[in-house]
Amino acid sequence: MAKKIVRITENDLVNIVKRVLNEQGGYDDPIQMAMHGGATLSGLGNIVGHIIELLTQSIEMLGKNIPKHKRVSTISKISNVLEIIEDNLRKIRKEIMGNRELRKAVSDLRRAVERGRNRLSTLGSFTSRFADPEMPGGLTGAGLEMGNDDLNDKLVQILLDISTKAEKLEFEIGDENENILRRLDNLN
Repeated sequence: MAKKIVRITENDLVNIVKRVLNEQGGYDDPIQMAMHGGATLSGLGNIVGHIIELLTQSIEMLGKNIPKHKRVSTISKISNVLEIIEDNLRKIRKEIMGNRELRKAVSDLRRAVERGRNRLSTLGSFTSRFADPEMPGGLTGAGLEMGNDDLNDKLVQILLDISTKAEKLEFEIGDENENILRRLDNLN
């Protein structure tokens, strides 16, 4: 059987892609688009809310006078939470369809969380097999060697970087919510 060469226009190609997307997810249907966009934005808002709550609690902890090993232990726990947040941002980014600024803000936040998590893990980590009476509970990391003020400065710098990206994403989520509402109003 001989192969045929078929020429299609760009418009034909766009229509084919729209039809395939519509069959798989209903993205041409305004109601489906609004439900999907709303669910995605709600998930993003939830992630950003968790980040802001984590950062607020962390900054409050920095103001307290607590022993260094507890501070480094908390750093290790924050790092673990940031790993979960990073994974969720990676998953939800795939669900964002058309808004490039929103996708970029999610990617920027995910990268800031990844960088922050990596930097936090150098300051404080937990190794259950490590036993040293001067480092309680298997704690390791450069944070144990630093002075409290230096450690606090590093932590604030890391947390502020993540916070800045979270605030930008929060702004983009608000913009996208307005865009969805505007599109739905235009259809009516």
